[in-house]
Amino acid sequence: MATLKEIAQRAGVSITTVSHVLNGTRPVSTELKKRVLEAMEVLGVEPRFPTRKRSSQLVAMLIDDIFNPFFTEVFAAAEATARSMGYHLLLLHSIERGSDLLYLRDLEEKSVDGLIVATRLGIAHLKKAFSTKLPMVFLGGSFDVPFSTSVFLPDKDGAYLATKHLLELGHRDILCLGGPAKFSLFRERFEGYVKALTEWDLAPNPQLMVEMRLTFEEAYRFGREFLGRAQGNVTAVFTHNDPSALGILKAAQDLGIDVPRELSVVGFDNTYVTRFTQPPLTSVDLPKKIIGKRLVELLIRLIQGHNVEPCFIEEVSLSVKASTAPRRKEEKS
Repeated sequence: MATLKEIAQRAGVSITTVSHVLNGTRPVSTELKKRVLEAMEVLGVEPRFPTRKRSSQLVAMLIDDIFNPFFTEVFAAAEATARSMGYHLLLLHSIERGSDLLYLRDLEEKSVDGLIVATRLGIAHLKKAFSTKLPMVFLGGSFDVPFSTSVFLPDKDGAYLATKHLLELGHRDILCLGGPAKFSLFRERFEGYVKALTEWDLAPNPQLMVEMRLTFEEAYRFGREFLGRAQGNVTAVFTHNDPSALGILKAAQDLGIDVPRELSVVGFDNTYVTRFTQPPLTSVDLPKKIIGKRLVELLIRLIQGHNVEPCFIEEVSLSVKASTAPRRKEEKS
């Protein structure tokens, strides 16, 4: 699947011109339009104009972690928004494996009008599954493909708030448990963690910046091993989502580590489960209802043929609950 950049380079025009030709958002000269269409033909890209396809009023949201309550809350808001705009929204769970290609191709053949991509599937995987005709909105990332836009989250700012909170409580040895840094949202959360440490004149310790699958089970297994080995050295943990924070809480409980007296724990997303943990979990709060609403609004605008700019969610705060406390005085040097 050719990108906008590849089409523009082939035609000798700007990416903006290609977008205007495809979306009809601004008049383009006959000569330039001809060059763009010829370039697309050479690259095997079939133009998709808004009037060519009758809408099925069906859109889908693709996620890769159905057990993460963040997606449940975002989907709830997205589904309500879609319904209010006359669309039906499907929730799809996918992981990167060969059998998913047939599953995703079957989805497009059923005339889904557009797709919200809230997953870390590689773009190469998506290119194999979908044609360039399908409008897509990416959550927390972007790809240079036609008919797409993105909703970006304040990942760096949120991680900074979490780490700063722990530093203000006197913690210095703070474990940061995150997802693979090759993905932008996790990379930016690590950057926010490092930014806070740097402002406090603390050198980041690579051994305390751990990349892993952010599930309850993986975090629990890691926590049992790491906290058991480093008990007393690490006094706080910041995780990149709530399920992994719950895994750390469970591991600490099984090891007899008191939270928050001996270990403070902070999660990310402030999902509904944070109210039911023992103790209730401090977590970075994102406006999940707004995120879900924006994803659908942008997707439907794309489906209608509009030129849609990316959306940047700036609202972020820290919901402080009972899982964090000042570092114990007797542990200070």
